[in-house]
Amino acid sequence: MSNDRVRDRDAPPGPAPDRRAPLFLRVAAVIAGAAVLWYVLLPLVREPFPDDSQFGVARWATALFVTATAVPMVWAARRYLDRRPWDGLRLTGAREGWWPCLVGALAWAIPGFAAIGTALVLGWVELVPAVPAAELVGSLALLVGLVLLYEALPEELIFRGYLFRNLNAAMAAWLALVAQAALFGLWGSALWVLSHGWEVLGERAALFFSMGVVLGCLRVVTGNVWTCIGFHAVFQVTAQAVLGGQLFEVRGDEEAFMWTLVAPFAFGVLVAILLWRRDGNWRERVADPVT
Repeated sequence: MSNDRVRDRDAPPGPAPDRRAPLFLRVAAVIAGAAVLWYVLLPLVREPFPDDSQFGVARWATALFVTATAVPMVWAARRYLDRRPWDGLRLTGAREGWWPCLVGALAWAIPGFAAIGTALVLGWVELVPAVPAAELVGSLALLVGLVLLYEALPEELIFRGYLFRNLNAAMAAWLALVAQAALFGLWGSALWVLSHGWEVLGERAALFFSMGVVLGCLRVVTGNVWTCIGFHAVFQVTAQAVLGGQLFEVRGDEEAFMWTLVAPFAFGVLVAILLWRRDGNWRERVADPVT
């Protein structure tokens, strides 16, 4: 046997070939799936239900459909495109996820409710319940469920879970953060353009991109998608409860009240850092191992 063959036999095996689809294809496939889900399938699901009230059958049908479709879609992409385990997305179980979720919720609630309280104390606005107290409590509980199923869980799983994880394996966290925020801004503003026309493009693109940046920062700081879900849920529940006019009526300077909803986007990441007691890894790529 030649010396070359002996050396080949004794040499340690090299890294296993990466059998994943290219990064661009993986990202494009999931973005396309999200677009089909929200832009094509949801109108078909909503069409048989004429009830369009805040807690009507149409809202529950679409919310349940979104989560029931988005989770298997991401699971399939993770299994067949990434060829990586689900736990690499950092969406842990309830036992490990309650604290990151609470950190995210408090990251919005502390500066947000402080700003709203300040506006109320200074007399800029007045919040008047639009329904009796008992009905208000029940409606808020229903709204939490709807927001989690329709927006917070599926959107965070796709953008701060799947997309950020794949991007961060190929580039630094800060760059992955910007990239997923740009994708979130494109996807969200397209949804509004289709339903409200081109005049909302600039406003919605800026809103969704900014929200994607803040949520991406929370993902980097804690390394957990549940933080983003908690922040997203509290923001949407508060905004829909107040701005919709069905649970609360805003009296006074509505523009000043709108600025109170911006406070968590300015200070929420700092609150999360203080609660989490450490910052994230912003400059390095995070490997996505097979096991």
